[in-house]
Amino acid sequence: MFYSSCNPRRVATCPLLGLLLAFGISAVAAAKPPVSEAVAPEQGGPRNWTTARAVQLLEQPSVKARTVARYPAGTILDNLGCQRAAGRSWCDVQPLGGGSRGYVSAEFLKPAVSPDGSVKTGPDDSALRAGQGRFDANGQVPCAQHKGQPTGQCSFGVARAGGGYATVVVTKPDGRTRAIFFRMGRAIGADTSQADGYGAFKATKESDLYHIRVGDERYEIPEAVVFGG
Repeated sequence: MFYSSCNPRRVATCPLLGLLLAFGISAVAAAKPPVSEAVAPEQGGPRNWTTARAVQLLEQPSVKARTVARYPAGTILDNLGCQRAAGRSWCDVQPLGGGSRGYVSAEFLKPAVSPDGSVKTGPDDSALRAGQGRFDANGQVPCAQHKGQPTGQCSFGVARAGGGYATVVVTKPDGRTRAIFFRMGRAIGADTSQADGYGAFKATKESDLYHIRVGDERYEIPEAVVFGG
């Protein structure tokens, strides 16, 4: 798997009702929220949506608005808030990991299920707590800071918000830090800056190990760091 960089600040899900299957209701229908539940995470809504069918991303909350993009069923979108307009509930969304921002009718969205089977609601506060040094766990991970440099060990702290939402702050040998952001178990970006040349962010995952690159920097982060356990 490959994930590209994004702006983590634009970055921000109601449990699956499995018992309803016994009454002949499909899993998609069971997970789909009524319009009254289409609210922002700050109001108790899901952090992310999954498209229940192929959808059009519209520039404005209107069926007459210009189409910005099209997404297939199963696309994960950030929940940036919802509103009523023209007799419908519309949600302001953006693809997980970055991309075009626009509106999708809430009737085509359902709360996204994280890799651990949970649906996380409310704001993701992991980046805020990491910035305050309020970590859920600390340890060391393999790291290297320069091209061709052998892998050593770097200290880290992780703030978790459940469901694979986490911010890992790695302390480099020179004392500087690198924050790496995870959403729904996906590594989606890092706190690059002009000072370090806005190093390109790349991430792959093999089994239970994330391989992260930020420019020439390399980090190996076990899945357990992100999910706990």
